[in-house]
Amino acid sequence: MSDRIKLASVVIGPFDDVQDFYIYQGYVMNESYIFFLDEGTLWLRHVHKVAHVDHLYINGDTGGIILAEQPQGNVKELIESIVDRLCGMDALTFLTDVLLWTPERVDMNLKLDRFQ
Repeated sequence: MSDRIKLASVVIGPFDDVQDFYIYQGYVMNESYIFFLDEGTLWLRHVHKVAHVDHLYINGDTGGIILAEQPQGNVKELIESIVDRLCGMDALTFLTDVLLWTPERVDMNLKLDRFQ
């Protein structure tokens, strides 16, 4: 697993103020997704690699997903555990055992009919 995620930094922003950016250190996977902690919340976000700069990414094309709040213990080990668990389940199991039972989940449209 340790070769699947690598230590990296991500720049996220701008926010309300056009000069309002934040830099986080986390773990990038597949050079497209980064896991990072922000004020005790473990996030997953899509990112883009910054050309000619090792281990630096910028915010991607989507919003983030909160994976855990106030995680305990080693964050890298938690991320590895989450990735291993998700890799070991099929999509239907994820939908019925994880997504559907997520606290504070709201109604959402996954638009799965486009897979026809």
